[in-house]
Amino acid sequence: MRPFWQTGLGKLVIGGCGAQLGLMLSLAGLTFAMLFCAMCVTTNVISLGLARQLVETDSPNAPASASEPPADVYSLLAEVDLLLAQIEALQLQEPALPPPVLPAGGKPIVRANQSEVTLYSGPGIDYAPVGRLAAGQSAEIVGRNVNSTWWLVALPNGSFAWTFNALVTAININETIPVVTTPSELVQPASFGVVAAATPLPAQPPSPPTATPTPTLPPGTPTPAAEVSRQYVEDTSAFQRVKASLLTPPGSASFSPDGSRFAMTERIRIYTVGLAGAHTDIWLEDNDKLGPMDGLVWSPDGQYLAFVVGFKQKYCRPCRAVGLLNLAEKSITYLTPPDPSFDTDMPRWTQDGRLLINAHLGEPADGVAYVYNIYGESQKAEGIYVLSASHEGQKWFPWRPGRIWQAGVSERADSYNSD
Repeated sequence: MRPFWQTGLGKLVIGGCGAQLGLMLSLAGLTFAMLFCAMCVTTNVISLGLARQLVETDSPNAPASASEPPADVYSLLAEVDLLLAQIEALQLQEPALPPPVLPAGGKPIVRANQSEVTLYSGPGIDYAPVGRLAAGQSAEIVGRNVNSTWWLVALPNGSFAWTFNALVTAININETIPVVTTPSELVQPASFGVVAAATPLPAQPPSPPTATPTPTLPPGTPTPAAEVSRQYVEDTSAFQRVKASLLTPPGSASFSPDGSRFAMTERIRIYTVGLAGAHTDIWLEDNDKLGPMDGLVWSPDGQYLAFVVGFKQKYCRPCRAVGLLNLAEKSITYLTPPDPSFDTDMPRWTQDGRLLINAHLGEPADGVAYVYNIYGESQKAEGIYVLSASHEGQKWFPWRPGRIWQAGVSERADSYNSD
């Protein structure tokens, strides 16, 4: 038997139905494509409409609805406006300070940030006021107290004073500013006039006379100002009389603090000579062990006389030493050097009665400065010292002023000995 599809009926069924089925499938696919395109067009139209509405809503011309700020916001704004008005009023009342003029080399300075800053003779308000800094005025810093709440400043006339840190602006501050650990050395009563004012204090009305006597100036402490009229020791008749009796001209002579006598040496003896009666005392004479050299300097209280002697032993070590003459006890003590082989010379007193000397091994420029008390105890010089008159300054009466010296600042350790 032949298969169904090979028969006439089979061919008709398969051939006719297959064509119809294919046509139906084609029509179905075309319909689906048209429906999909219609949905896409509809979606695009809707999206475009929504986008146009969003653009119109965000337009800057569109009216914005904003609620009024609450009342407490208005209150805060009013307070801010009041504070700004007060600041502007203060700025109009207090003129701005001029910018500081920094000294050459970037030195540390203070600048007064108030109309008047009081200067004191010591680091505290308990000390005597000695002057004022005007608003915007500056002064160089030369020292400070331990916690840097007070500054020691140098004034244009060469004097020194203390100012409180909270009342000034400190500029160019660094760790090299020395701490003044003994502020009493830098304090003088205001009546002595040692620490002069940058701006003079107002004149005080004369006080009524009282029975209390006016305090006298302690001998040698402090030394009057540089412009005071002075007498030169070599111009006195007493000096000329002693000089005429000597075989060798004197090499060193200096007034006592009170000016009643002078000390001198011609490197054979050490004399003290009274001006009034021309009384002469001999304190030391040359012998086979040592002899006086030079550098006679009086202590500020006039009780001691320091000088330099030279030893005569062969291969001496040391060859020079500083002697200390106690005038009341009529005794001489030779200061022990920090090293047995060191020479000591160039004595100079501090204002508080200590003695600076230079200890060296041959060359003074290579030495080390030491400070001695009257008992011969010594330590290496450190910090700031207020110096009494030098040997050159003691050739005049009244003595010429000393100066402030800071150890370790100069290249030479014996720089304290010069003015």
